[in-house]
Amino acid sequence: MRTSIITAVVLVLALVVWMASGMLDRSSTDPQDGSSADASVENNGSSEAESDSELMKVQVAKANLESRAREIVLQGQLEPARVLSIRAEITSTVETLPATKGQRVKATDVIATLAMNGRDVDLAEADAQVRAAVSEQQAAAQLRKQGLQSKVQSQRASAVLASAQAQRNRIRRDIENVTITAPFDGIINAMPVELGELVSPGTVVAELVDDSSFKVSAEVSQQAVAELTVGEDIMVELITGQILEGEITFVASVANSQTRSFTVEAKVKNPGEKVAAGVSASLKIPVETLETVFLTPSALSLGDKGELGVKLVDENNQVLFTPVTLLSTTIDGAWVSGIPNESLIITLGQAFVAVGETVDPVMVEEETDTSGN
Repeated sequence: MRTSIITAVVLVLALVVWMASGMLDRSSTDPQDGSSADASVENNGSSEAESDSELMKVQVAKANLESRAREIVLQGQLEPARVLSIRAEITSTVETLPATKGQRVKATDVIATLAMNGRDVDLAEADAQVRAAVSEQQAAAQLRKQGLQSKVQSQRASAVLASAQAQRNRIRRDIENVTITAPFDGIINAMPVELGELVSPGTVVAELVDDSSFKVSAEVSQQAVAELTVGEDIMVELITGQILEGEITFVASVANSQTRSFTVEAKVKNPGEKVAAGVSASLKIPVETLETVFLTPSALSLGDKGELGVKLVDENNQVLFTPVTLLSTTIDGAWVSGIPNESLIITLGQAFVAVGETVDPVMVEEETDTSGN
């Protein structure tokens, strides 16, 4: 029994020692835990304060507006101002061809000559007949004055004279038509006859193209036709990159029944006749002048409704969204209108900030450089 009591006392003492050691450990660690917790809370508060003070940096540039014309751009192609098929007016054979296909000629230059085929002899005979008819008519007039000839006989002599003169004029005209000349300056685009070939009235001897200017035809929509005026200056940009000047010469007053568009024609100058007809062209018609700025693609964004615009920074460094109107584009960017002058445009970082957010703007010079010409 004594052994049992001793065993129980030992167990109680061990339990007391174990509990005491646990309390000592807690008391020794509690101050450290408390100080760690306090430090943790203090550090978290400091981090939040620091994150609040660190604003998103964005790159901005000042908008310097420039006056620029808003244009209506139409697609068409160059057509010669005049294309003429020069035709023979008499029956004869081709005797000479001084001009050749592709040759540039001046007005009155000889393109071809036809054989006389005895027309010079016919003219001499007609001259003789006219002289005889003149003599007869004069004699008849004298006899008429003397009362020796009737009025009818005098009139018949006058008719014979008129007939002889008409015949002579026809022969003279045929002789003139033996020589075929250019009616205006141009280039020979085709020469479908050969030497010795028999031609008749209406046979095409040559095709002459006047390339001193061009006609450009295009179709314009119903919405834009009201902005076009006959006589308005335009610019035509060719597919080759060349620029020609001209003016509107015609605006249709009735729409095409199938496309509901209106035909527009313009006359374009061709200095030096260096441009060939048939080249595709873009008609650029200025309709109004707007204050614009040239922006790189990184400065453009979309609004909540999908509208194109830019993000600006106001005087409080808050982000604003402003819709813009696209005028024209180049490889480097776009000309837009609708931005107030000297606004701060976010040119880099606009995708990472929201409207109404306060940001830290960093100014960059010449970002909105108008080099988009």
